[in-house]
Amino acid sequence: MGSDDWTWTPDSIAHALPNAGMRMEFLRQLNTTPLSGLEALGKKWVQAIKDLEDAVDRGHALHSYQQQHGGQLPPEYSDVTELIVDSRAA
Repeated sequence: MGSDDWTWTPDSIAHALPNAGMRMEFLRQLNTTPLSGLEALGKKWVQAIKDLEDAVDRGHALHSYQQQHGGQLPPEYSDVTELIVDSRAA
């Protein structure tokens, strides 16, 4: 069941978040947001959940590609490992 398949509540948002830190931040914001801002807050967190679900799907697709192609990245990806290593050495 994807994130578009149900009506969101504060409880369902909290349970859909992948770690305790994100849940705590959501609940902190929920408890400190004026009533007039709760709908916007809910939309922001639902979008974050959808973005995370999409990222997981992309990660699974990338993993599958790499399994089928000897660990190589798909052509549309760039390997930036050397850039990161170089930036840490500087």
